[in-house]
Amino acid sequence: MSADFIKIFQEFDGNERPDNLRREKLQSRYETLNEEEKAELMGLNIFPDNPRGIELRKKEALGLIADDERGELRKLYQLKTRQEKNTPAIQKLWERIEANDPNVEQVDMGSGKAIKVTPTEEEKIIWTFGLGGCYGSVVFTEHEDGTRDCVLTHYPPTELSVNMAKLGDLINTSEKTKTAKTKKAVLALPGEWIQNPETKKYEMKAKNQQAIDSLTIVIQAKLGVDVEIKIEPYSEMIDLAKKDHGVFVVYVPPSGKGDVRYQTWFSGGKLTETPAKNERDNLPPSSTEPSEPAKAG
Repeated sequence: MSADFIKIFQEFDGNERPDNLRREKLQSRYETLNEEEKAELMGLNIFPDNPRGIELRKKEALGLIADDERGELRKLYQLKTRQEKNTPAIQKLWERIEANDPNVEQVDMGSGKAIKVTPTEEEKIIWTFGLGGCYGSVVFTEHEDGTRDCVLTHYPPTELSVNMAKLGDLINTSEKTKTAKTKKAVLALPGEWIQNPETKKYEMKAKNQQAIDSLTIVIQAKLGVDVEIKIEPYSEMIDLAKKDHGVFVVYVPPSGKGDVRYQTWFSGGKLTETPAKNERDNLPPSSTEPSEPAKAG
């Protein structure tokens, strides 16, 4: 999408803009407005800071909009929704997808994809959106030669068996997975608040342990039992104060250029951990970075 088109959405400060004053004037005498004025008011209410949006919405209400203008209006609605519901970082991902950026891979519901990043490549991103009751599964491996592989699947609970098959197939697309030096997974699933009998505090716990067990079996079958699996249960209630609801993003820079990290609308973490400079300096020449003990669940 062009920079000029996106520039339409730059925000304006204050209520003294002519468009805002015009809206107040029309609203003050709504009962006496003619059809053209009502159509104009529709545009002012929907796109208060966007003259082009006001014009197109007015033409649509009057039945005067052309086909190409209808497509333009649809994009303006889409951008408006993204601004309201997404942070700038996620808005940027949408722009890169629409620009066919080869370093950004989007996973739709009912599917899965895999990316590979070698030490000589640029950072790649794999992400999905709309996790509102669905299972989001991420599997990451890093090999001795610095190659990094990441798999992401997004399936509804009713397609667990399909999810398992797809996840296994995607993990198999990378060679030497069982001998990878780093093997981690993150499962984002619907959760519920459960009271801890000891602390009496409520904690978010995954609703479907069977689903966790099933996905864990597939991951361990492909990678070995030493894979570390983190469970990220989430509330299905939509918090209107939060943006990026349903988003699951993994940023995979090349080895040596940063840690692999994931981000959801409610949490985040790292899939690699680069030691601080003073820690690296203190390591004996023959030693390697200590690894965390493997765990599942």
